[in-house]
Amino acid sequence: MKLGIISDTHGNIPNTIHAAEIFRRAGVQEIIHCGDVGSAGVVTTLADVPCHYVLGNTDMPGTITRAILDANQTCYDYLGMISREGVQIAFLHGHDWRTLEELIESQRFDLICTGHTHEFHWMQQGKTRLLNPGALQRTGSPSVVILTVPELTIEQKMLNSFSF
Repeated sequence: MKLGIISDTHGNIPNTIHAAEIFRRAGVQEIIHCGDVGSAGVVTTLADVPCHYVLGNTDMPGTITRAILDANQTCYDYLGMISREGVQIAFLHGHDWRTLEELIESQRFDLICTGHTHEFHWMQQGKTRLLNPGALQRTGSPSVVILTVPELTIEQKMLNSFSF
């Protein structure tokens, strides 16, 4: 199963359109958005695929939450947890360092996805993999990630090098 991992769109519709096309071409079945959505337009752009959202530190909870629910997508407020193909996944924006540290220390998850730093990372702490797909806005290198489960393999996709 392929999941699209995205974060820090900050309302950038053109880059979100590019990301949606990358996900479509890769056969992504679901998307995890790790917060700082930025606008209802981002939600609408990603609405063709089931999308799981958490809120970031710049998101207006009422506005973004309403857009997510209106698009028949799922909003987990600030912390989401799903299981796919036997893989336990937690996702949050990452600005709440205490919660992030507690999740890592718990070792209950195979994967924790975050955003916030606008920088890609893929590392392991104990049995838990940590993934930040990078950002679509406020970065010189916009990127998303295609995650394959249960293998937990990733493919980082750079938007700057993507051509239609």
